[in-house]
Amino acid sequence: MFNNSRNGRILLGCAVLLLCVAGSVPASAQVSGFMSTSYGYHRNPLYNYEMIPDQLRENYLELQYAHPLGNGTIAAGYVGGLMLFNTFTDRNYYEHNGRIVLQQVYGSVSSPPRIVQPGSEDEAEEEEHEGGEPVDRDSVRSYLDVTAQFGGRHDKPAFREFDNFGASMSASYRFRIGTMFMRVHNDVGIRSYVNLTELSNITEVMTVRLGWFSPDGLTFGVLAQGGFKHYPKSVDDTSLISVAGNQGKEKGGANPVVQAENGILVTASTTTSSQLSGGVFAGSSWSAGSLIAELRYRHNLGSETRYLAQYANTSKLDEDIYNEFFSYDGPSSCIVYRQTLPLGLQSIVTINVMRKRFSGPALNLVGDVTANNRIDLHSSAEFWLSRYFELFNGLGLDIALSAEAVRNQSNDDYNDFSLSHVGMNVGVGF
Repeated sequence: MFNNSRNGRILLGCAVLLLCVAGSVPASAQVSGFMSTSYGYHRNPLYNYEMIPDQLRENYLELQYAHPLGNGTIAAGYVGGLMLFNTFTDRNYYEHNGRIVLQQVYGSVSSPPRIVQPGSEDEAEEEEHEGGEPVDRDSVRSYLDVTAQFGGRHDKPAFREFDNFGASMSASYRFRIGTMFMRVHNDVGIRSYVNLTELSNITEVMTVRLGWFSPDGLTFGVLAQGGFKHYPKSVDDTSLISVAGNQGKEKGGANPVVQAENGILVTASTTTSSQLSGGVFAGSSWSAGSLIAELRYRHNLGSETRYLAQYANTSKLDEDIYNEFFSYDGPSSCIVYRQTLPLGLQSIVTINVMRKRFSGPALNLVGDVTANNRIDLHSSAEFWLSRYFELFNGLGLDIALSAEAVRNQSNDDYNDFSLSHVGMNVGVGF
């Protein structure tokens, strides 16, 4: 369906083109980018009970053009990622999106608003925490961020059901009143699965954070979130969807076969799922690091959702088809620790623990129902260590090592697994 080397040349060509354009843009504008490649060993890259190892390589490209606009900035960017498996080559895929970001600052303006740079630590933090940082250290200004994003994913024919395209619009407003701060974030999106229309959906999610801060860097607060997910196509409860190219039980996907029972679509007669969640967060920051902890509970409002049962999880870049948060309810916790180390090293440790109660049943490996609800106890720990080297004229080299361990205990046999992986990443930013 697509040629790996061809997509690699596309990524490289985009970077070269932007480097050429960078020298001709107005002085007030800013062109930035980040290219990286990572390689590592993964003990269970298909996230299932078979736990067959493989080696993974990922090529990543991010480009951005930013231009001042009054007391704000408007930016346009592109992100592309090519994931390559060494053994399970049928699982190779290419994912990309474009975005336009408007950031506006209100109040006293002593410096321009912050623009997240590609490949930067700030960008990683924005991605790791839903709604971004819970605390803005500026006690005077208020910020409005609006982002429009569109993109898609392209897989090989054996897994073409993952092919999708979508668009989203998000807006976030941050402000402070005395020793309190508030952040209101709203996200609306649409996603279309061209080969599995039963899972195409429209989502709307709003999150509100209210907190208190102290001059010594301590913060704490509460959060509330509500949203719904609507499926335009109605499907009956008893529907069995035969997914062509399903991997079945053979080699975790190495030799795809068509087996309808492996493509059970767990669904409900309703076409809309809704969820409320609430929680608390606390954090502390100091000159060389920070610590953020969050506790949350999700509750589905009596409505079921749709996902593919007994099917290998999709990538972390896009879990909408299988395991995104509308699929389950229950408690969750997250801790993120960041610390600057000697020799310019940057470290990040992330720990997650959650109990997921799915609306669909638990199944054994032949597709028989063993419990009314699938229940997972999911725990993970991730470590990231990086070093940035300034080269010349704004060009920099980033080298990173990563490691992760995951245990997913489930009463659904296919989804009872553990995994670990280690990898090395080398990137160039400008």
